[in-house]
Amino acid sequence: MTTIKQREQIKKAFVSDTKNIGDYVYNNQDWYQEDTQRMRYILATREMSPGDPYSEKPKQYELGQEDNRFYNCIEFHDHGMYKINDEKKLNELMNMSDSEVADYIAVNEFDWIGDDYDHAMEYLFTIMNEWQDVLEYGTTDYENIDCMTVTTRFRDWHVDPESEYKSENKYEVAYKILMEYWDVLPEEEKESINKRLNAVSC
Repeated sequence: MTTIKQREQIKKAFVSDTKNIGDYVYNNQDWYQEDTQRMRYILATREMSPGDPYSEKPKQYELGQEDNRFYNCIEFHDHGMYKINDEKKLNELMNMSDSEVADYIAVNEFDWIGDDYDHAMEYLFTIMNEWQDVLEYGTTDYENIDCMTVTTRFRDWHVDPESEYKSENKYEVAYKILMEYWDVLPEEEKESINKRLNAVSC
């Protein structure tokens, strides 16, 4: 069962601080290794084995190396939804320190280079745009072979003070308020409804 506490734990473990998202993406390997939250996302969403993933020669694992054991412990879906597939492994991953996450990747020589811009956009749109509500991220210069530019826009929310439903479209919030009174607008509720609509500039 999804709880507010559980969601906050996942957010803390997987969502980068907005100040850590730079203005450019050069390659997806380095970009994801810029902070622990993105590295955890890699481990949860990427099936990886030690060594060069493009080598045709079989890899002889060194002592301490293993296939990524955290892969698919959680799935991140659209609209901030998620599905936990292995709670034990997810908790282990979320509780690992910054250095433990980095060391696990380094010891196993995990490599996810390739599809640089698309892979970075996956995180920006699936995680950053759905799990925090301060900035909206976009991208430009997709055709530039040297780097892709990351754009940001401060979000302007309209919030219903009673239900706390919010949207950047004030008419959507007003619609939600009025839908609570589909059949009739009770006389005793009109003042309250008016205050809620005024709060979202409608």
